[in-house]
Formats: sequence, C-alpha cells, structure tokens
Amino acid sequence: MSGIRISEHTISQMIDSLRTAVWQVPKFQREFVWDTSAVASLATSIIDAYPIGMITLWAQSDKNPLDLERLSLQDYNASTKSPVTRFFGDDENATKIYAILDGRQRCTAIAMAFAGFTPDYRANKYAGKYFLNAAQPDPLERVIFRKTIDLDRAGLTTSAACIGQGLFPLASDIPGETVLRQWYRYAQEIKNPANYPGGVLPDAEELNRRDSIVQSAFDGISETRLAACIVPETYDLGKICDIFETLNLSGMKVSTVDLINAWIYRETEGAADGPIQIRDWIRDLGQIDGAVGWAVPERRPELTAQLVTATYVALDRPDKPEPRQVSGAKRITTIDSIKSPDLLATPAEHWQHVVANDVLLARFLGDFQHVVADGTFGYDKCPYPVTATIYAALRWHKEFDPPSFHLGWEIGDLNSLYKAFFWRNALTSRYDQGFLTQLPKDLGAMKALLRRRVDYDSKSRWLAYCDSVFGELFKTALPEKEALVDILTNGRPGGAKQAAVLLPMLASTSRDIDGVEIGINSAGGSELHHIVPKGWCADNASGDKRGILVKDIAGRDYVNCIANLMPLSRSTNNLWKAKLPATFLAEHLITFESGSDFFSKVFIDRSCYDDLISDPPQLLGFWEGRAALMADDLLGRCRLVA
Repeated sequence: MSGIRISEHTISQMIDSLRTAVWQVPKFQREFVWDTSAVASLATSIIDAYPIGMITLWAQSDKNPLDLERLSLQDYNASTKSPVTRFFGDDENATKIYAILDGRQRCTAIAMAFAGFTPDYRANKYAGKYFLNAAQPDPLERVIFRKTIDLDRAGLTTSAACIGQGLFPLASDIPGETVLRQWYRYAQEIKNPANYPGGVLPDAEELNRRDSIVQSAFDGISETRLAACIVPETYDLGKICDIFETLNLSGMKVSTVDLINAWIYRETEGAADGPIQIRDWIRDLGQIDGAVGWAVPERRPELTAQLVTATYVALDRPDKPEPRQVSGAKRITTIDSIKSPDLLATPAEHWQHVVANDVLLARFLGDFQHVVADGTFGYDKCPYPVTATIYAALRWHKEFDPPSFHLGWEIGDLNSLYKAFFWRNALTSRYDQGFLTQLPKDLGAMKALLRRRVDYDSKSRWLAYCDSVFGELFKTALPEKEALVDILTNGRPGGAKQAAVLLPMLASTSRDIDGVEIGINSAGGSELHHIVPKGWCADNASGDKRGILVKDIAGRDYVNCIANLMPLSRSTNNLWKAKLPATFLAEHLITFESGSDFFSKVFIDRSCYDDLISDPPQLLGFWEGRAALMADDLLGRCRLVA
C-alpha cells in the first residue's frame, strides 16, 4: 500500500473542497439515501467533537480520470413537472481533483447540515434546515431538522427570527461568512432584544445557558476533523479493489459494482443502444421471470456482476473480447475466476452482449432454480448462491459457443449432472472453504464431464462415470441419514446448512395449506412458521410432554427444529398458531386427501399426518418421521440419475 496517506480536514475545509469541486463523486454511484434523522445524528456527533469516521479519496489523473460530477441531490422542477439534479457549489475547474470512493453519504450530510445544501422543491423530504436546539433546558435532540414549509408557516425565515426562538441554524445564511464569524454573530444575537417577541430578552440565567450551548457547539465544529485516506493516482481500479477486499477503513467496502460501472458507462457512452448503467440494468433484470429475487441492486449487486463474469469465463470461442487491463502495463490481465479483479476486467463488449440477451440470462437462472429445487426461490434462500453462476455459465456456453465446442451433450444431461453437483456441495459444506477459488475449477470439471458424454452409449453409463469423478471432486463424504435427521430435529443449524435443508420445501410451495399464495412472486413471500405452535408447546411444557418440549430435558430443541416448520402466509399463521393443527384442519375442512398436494411438498405423509391430528398429537413420531422424509429427499437429490 505504498503511497497511501491519511490526511485530516476541518468541517470548513471539507465544505470548501466540495463547493469548489476539488472533491467529486463518481457518476452513478448510489444516490444519497440517508434520512434527515441520520443527518442530524452526524451533525450532533460533530458538535460534540466525536469521531465521524474516515472517507476514501482517489487522486485523479488527467490521462485516465473517472467520470465524475459535483455532489448532488435529486430535486424536482414544479414548472416543468420533471425531476432534476441539484448540484452543490460551482465547477471552478480545480487543477487537482479527488474522487470520493467511500464517503458520499457523509459528505452530502455535512453539506446539507452545515452549508445549507437543500432541494429547491419545497415538498422534497430534504427541503429544510438543521438547527442547534437551545430552546429547551434539556432537549431530547440538540440538532433538529425543520422543513422549509414549516419554517415559513412559523415565520422563521431569517436567522434572527430563529435565534429568538432558541434555534441556531447550522448553516449560515450570509454568503461567504466563515464559521468563526457565524458563531461569533450568534453569540451577539442571543443578547439582541430585537430578535425576541415583544423585544423582551429572556432572563440572564437563560441567556447564559444558551450562550454556553452555542459556545460548546462552536468548539465542537472547530475541533472536529474528518480523516481521509488518500489513494494516489498511480493506483488502478483493480488494485483499489484488492485493497478494499482486505482493508475496511470506514466500516464499509468500496462498492466493486460502482467501480465497474464507472468504466462500463464510460466505454459504452457512445453505443447505439446508449450507455450501460449497471445498477439500473440489474433492477430491470430483477423484474424478468427467473431473475426475480436474484438481481437485487440494493442488497447484492455483486452477485449479478459475478454472473456476468462467469458467462465470460465459460466461453471457449476464440473471438471473445479481450479482458480490460486493470493490473498495469507490465502484467497482462486474465479472467479465470469471479473475484473482484476479474469483475473489473470483464470487457464492456461482453457486458453489452449479456445486457442484450438478459431475457436468456433470466431464463437460465429460472431453470437453475427448478433443476435444484423444483420451484422458484431468491438468492437469500439458496446455500452458496454463487453456485448458480456455474449453471448459468454452462448454459451460456451451450447457447453462444460454436456447436463444435459442446457436441454430444444436451441440456437434460447438464440438468442431471448439475442437480447432484449442487446438492453434494450443499450437504458437505464444501464451499465453506472458499467458493471463489474453487468455482473456476468446478466450472472446468463440469465442462470436462459434459464433453465425455459423447463417449458413452447411454446416459446412465455416463452418469456412472461422472459419479466416480465426483468421488475425487468431493473429498468429504455425504452425511448419513441419521446425521441429517439429527440436524433436522434439533433447532436450526444456521448458515448454508440451514438454507440447504429448507430449500426444497420453500421452493416447491406456491400456496400454503389454506390456499393463500406464497413464494417469491407473492406480496408476502414465503415465511416459515411452527407446525405445533410455540404457545401450545410452552403451555404444555410442565405436563407429560415436558420430556420432549423442554430443551434441557430432551437434550435437543424439538420445538424450534426444522421438522416443526413449514411455509405459511402470515394471515394463515395468525389462525394456525392460535390452536392445535388438528383443530385448524377440521375447521377448514382440510383432510389428508384434500391437502395432499401441499402435504407432499412439505414432507408430511399419511403416517405423519395421523401423528399430527391424533388427540393428543404424537409429537415425537411426527417430528422424527417428517425429518426422515426430508433426509431421504435431500440424499436422493445427491444421486446421479438419468
């Protein structure tokens, strides 16, 4: 990290750097998302002289700068009835420019609170001012926000009028006024009778109290320093991503996706279809069937970027575009994985190809879900969601590489092979050891197995060969059925293992026991709820069932185990949890036969059903019987079958 240095900036210096466009924001970095209470909280930390973290600045070179712009807020033009962008300060053609890689939210908040940066449109949620609240003896909030509309109604349109009410604007309304002069003026205005209703000053004790609050705030603003990590211009994006993979300077990573976007947007700006704005495209992709719940720009945009890079890695065609150079002139960039430098090196031409075929990409993601779990589910329900990139990449290879590169195997062959591969990974926790390193090896191994399909006269013989190779690929043996039953009847294991054992049930159910729509496309989504209600278990924990209902006595947590959970809508659960399952089923006229489709998907067979509705319910038989069904299903998914 040679060349990186740490500098300190006062609040005034920071505002000057933003106002004169010395510090700028990479275009299409995420917009300002803090609410006014978060801005007030940061301002409170500043007046208290508390640490406010560190930002990261990247010195820009004239030869290869990022696409930058001044700090901005989204505003609205009422006359044209259209959204507009409001920029802070003026572009003064600064000779040295720094890109704010991490810290846009804090920079914007400080400009809003202490420099009066606010939207023009009065109905905007950010339109207003921040004040030091000295009006109350012991205010709950020392920094408060008041909307412009409310200030106008209260006649608080000048700083003098506000001061008379004990409210001191953090941002001066006098152009060019320094912080020192601003707060010195406040100390004088406190004692000016003309600022108070009826020209009557508060008593001396109150005046001294307010003066003390103002002086303390001025001291805090003057003393507070913002630390900045300055990355020299000699660093490229690849190196910066490497640094922030391992170094977390301010509590959050520099977004690799935002860095990628800076390059991709610039390189596609002149394209006939217009420039690619990655986060917007991810949002659009997430609306297409198959990609719902997988392309989510607000939560995990890097998963989509990994998907795009995986499709590039899978291509064998000799004419695929060359990687972008991100590692310096002396080293040729290669892409063989989906780590951050690989994502950065993925060329714009490939991004354009994927964007143009996003419906296909979404379909491949949807097929992946149905192959492994017989239904749809989001990435957050998937053990190791990055494994989806292998399936989608192999489908991309089949679709876009010349036929000579994938002769002899069909999609059905891939589906049979991949299903077993996915579940063996999930149940052996193999990717816990580092999936980004393992993934390219697995992609290559799967392609090699598919190429051998042409050597076998039947699919079953080919799969037998694949099974022998899997024995070498998976060093850890699959768990025995008894071990899975143990996991399924003792609380929740957490992590990828919990996601794995729940996935078949969550993915396959699109309606709950009462016919209410659930699943990824429903308004409420899938929620797991107790089959034998927790309330009933608590009420009966002191009776003859205490041997299995009390965790310390049973030696395991049956009540909260996977075998006691199933997907229900919130509305159905509100009815279900108030009574025993037998009562609910009887009141809703649900028999084993009429509910058989749902019961089969949640692993309740006739024997389990009878245990559940018996009076009293045979809890141990139900939980252990259901866990055995679930374990058989999971192990069955690991088998290579034609």
